[in-house]
Amino acid sequence: MRDREVIEREMFRTREDLESNLAELKHVVQEKVDVKARAKVALEKGKLRAADAYERGKHSAIDLAHRGKDGARQLAKRGEDRAYFTYLKAKDRPVLTASIIGGVIAAGVLIYVGRRKDWW
Repeated sequence: MRDREVIEREMFRTREDLESNLAELKHVVQEKVDVKARAKVALEKGKLRAADAYERGKHSAIDLAHRGKDGARQLAKRGEDRAYFTYLKAKDRPVLTASIIGGVIAAGVLIYVGRRKDWW
């Protein structure tokens, strides 16, 4: 049988180990349960993410605006070219152009008069 002093030393070491583990466990539980501190950390992370998303969105909007401006210029140039091309074609065929314009005007007048007189 072991002697009493050895048993008491082992009990003392075991008690100290148990107390240190209990203190560490209390500390971990306090960190986990401390909702206010965790909420502050989460709020700060959210603020950083929101600021980052805001900056990325701002840069994207500026980039899209520049691209839109360039696209609008190209579209205007293309429209101008097509209008000039149509003008040249109309200049080559004045009778055809005049008859198309006259037909559109006549159709507009008929529709206007028909609605005023309740023909349909």
